[in-house]
Amino acid sequence: MGLIDILMNSGNGDLLKQIGKQAGTDERGSRDLLSTLGSAMLGQVKGRVQSNSHDSSGLEGLIKDSKYADMLDAPSHHYNDNSMKKNGNVLLDYITGSKEGSREVASQVSKKTGVSSSIIKSLLPMLAPLIIGSLGKGMMGGGNSSSGSSGLIGMLDFDHDGSVLDDVAGLAMKYLL
Repeated sequence: MGLIDILMNSGNGDLLKQIGKQAGTDERGSRDLLSTLGSAMLGQVKGRVQSNSHDSSGLEGLIKDSKYADMLDAPSHHYNDNSMKKNGNVLLDYITGSKEGSREVASQVSKKTGVSSSIIKSLLPMLAPLIIGSLGKGMMGGGNSSSGSSGLIGMLDFDHDGSVLDDVAGLAMKYLL
């Protein structure tokens, strides 16, 4: 199961319902929005992990923390938790590197989906722990990390060609076509 599939299925579709509620979209719109947001955020993770100028060990440590993977089973328990919103903002900094990075993600996703960037900005802290959790669940599942590359890069390299760029870009295309 791919990382976007993990997000789509979290809480037996509860995450999609929550996104629809917050964004005012139907199920298809929620799926498109989650796919685009998830792909953009996973692209940010890829960039941070591959960058020589960033230490990604903190991010990798968070991914290995099973509490985020466990959140995917019942994400609705965390949506209105104020401490989780604060934690989501901290995790968002690990994913995007800065508030400016988060704004750029929101702007790009808004352009692709037509959903206002202010709504997307409100979704980012809610999704950040689930993005981290999907990566953790992917690593624990073992299916995508057997590529000979190690750690996060190996898990994001779905076709085992040594590059994750095509794999992360393919995540969005799978759901947007």
